[in-house]
Amino acid sequence: MAVYNIYFSPTGGTKRVGDILSDALSKEYKRIDLIKRQVIDCRLESEDLAVISLPAFGGRVPDIAARRFSALSANGTRAVIAAVFGNRAVDDTLLEMYDLASAAGFKVIGGVEAVAEHSLVREYGAGRPDSEDESELLELAKKLAAKLENNDLSAPELPGKRPYREFKPSAMSLLVGDGCVDCKKCALSCPVEAIPVQNVKTVDKDKCFSCMHCVSICPKGARQNSPELIKALAERLREPCRERKQNKLYI
Repeated sequence: MAVYNIYFSPTGGTKRVGDILSDALSKEYKRIDLIKRQVIDCRLESEDLAVISLPAFGGRVPDIAARRFSALSANGTRAVIAAVFGNRAVDDTLLEMYDLASAAGFKVIGGVEAVAEHSLVREYGAGRPDSEDESELLELAKKLAAKLENNDLSAPELPGKRPYREFKPSAMSLLVGDGCVDCKKCALSCPVEAIPVQNVKTVDKDKCFSCMHCVSICPKGARQNSPELIKALAERLREPCRERKQNKLYI
């Protein structure tokens, strides 16, 4: 049996959730990083297990993550899906992940809601997943392992509605400071190629969906969002993000 840790993680939080769950279910696993611009030539078989972790953007799966995940081919592969959110809500993300996984040939046996630091307003879910989250996720993984041990392939009841909620991603006003050394790491790593290699201080706003990957990987910390826009967004999210949200299991 091969175990696959599949994730799309622009700022690292979703990857950490996937790592915790994957480590708990198997000490040896293969990684599939969907944020990389690579052709995925991989067919997963029925005896394999996949831990699939995707972020919730406005309560939905980001379009580029959905398209890259759909390029995978499974053959009844058992799967655990984890929707990772910035301490607000997953809304329809888990249900959309279930539909994407089923269409790709996976057999979903469990779903997880997991909290990570908000990619835009870092004060919400700051530092998560933290040690408390890790303990919670390890307990959830034990229940998933027990279900797998019993060869229980029943589908979980997941939150969400069809049709999914409407979400229109938009580009943030990214500022590039004098610390930029034109290393082009941001342009070469952008999952949607929104940053021109010839001029990394500009962004194609028709492509950018504010995943913040370029901000998180800049070696000089030269990229940031407009403080005014972040302040306004923080105020809008203050009430729904006020309390610490917990990780949940659907099995």
